[in-house]
Amino acid sequence: MKSELSKVIIGKNELPVTFSFEPENDPDSFIEWFSENRDFVENKLLEVGAIYFKGTQINTIEDFDKVMKFLTPNAPSFLDGNSPRTKHTSKVYNASEYDASAAIHLHTEYSYSKIWPLKIYFCCIKPAASGGETTVADCRVVLKEIDPDVVDEFQKKGISYIRNLHSGQGFGPSWQEAFETNDKHFMEKYCKENGIQVFWQKDGSVRLIQDRPAIRNHPVTGERLWFNQVDQFYPLVYGEEMYQVLMMMSDNDVDALPMYSRYGDGSEIQKESIDEIMRVLTKEAIPVPWQRGNLLMVDNMLALHGRLPYSGERKILAAMG
Repeated sequence: MKSELSKVIIGKNELPVTFSFEPENDPDSFIEWFSENRDFVENKLLEVGAIYFKGTQINTIEDFDKVMKFLTPNAPSFLDGNSPRTKHTSKVYNASEYDASAAIHLHTEYSYSKIWPLKIYFCCIKPAASGGETTVADCRVVLKEIDPDVVDEFQKKGISYIRNLHSGQGFGPSWQEAFETNDKHFMEKYCKENGIQVFWQKDGSVRLIQDRPAIRNHPVTGERLWFNQVDQFYPLVYGEEMYQVLMMMSDNDVDALPMYSRYGDGSEIQKESIDEIMRVLTKEAIPVPWQRGNLLMVDNMLALHGRLPYSGERKILAAMG
């Protein structure tokens, strides 16, 4: 461990572990410090799953972009996103653009896909007036806490993720937004290479089906992890009223819902199983309060992330690597 680490006060070894720079660092100083302490930070991330850096003074989109170009220089583009979000640079997005009054359930990014980011980075440009904490939870703990019978069912059958993306007008992202292109051939090629079944509809929308495992092993630690987004793709978790609205918009056809999930063998997932998953996710969620300029680094396979409701203006940026 480098001597420069003495500039940092390290919090308890729990999710998320906190590194506090005192005095505060500007982005260039943070980059210099990180380059000299990368191995220590990476090992700590593997232990805990998320690190919260305080006093990094990453106060603008330009600051965050500079830091991300250092931390993730060779990160690929992650297409096929399941939520609309503004893209600021080649690496920097708005973290989320969901209704401020709604919570975003804990999830692991792109776990419905064949490829996913190993890390997610968040920084705070403007904290909410109240609420708006990013939540995290340990995928290892979640796997242990879920009823073993539920885990076994998902382990055996896997998950089939179904999405219907409109072509310009409708609920959620269009296929053009999700794949950052207007070129159908490019989109179809990407889907073929990544195991996504494509079904074009008469109105120009597209149905995508992806069959994925519910549990994966971490590529470095080898640990078994709860790594899926089955609850996010199960509309009843958003409440009966919202479910009925979505069903009405989809002509009462479950397969036409914007997002839906079944077991990988095509059978229906019991709501009781989703309730059990949500019970554990709610129990294990840890809120991370934001201050301007702070950075949160998440191992996307070891830790889930989400967001609490908020009031006032809030601007959190995200990048993947």
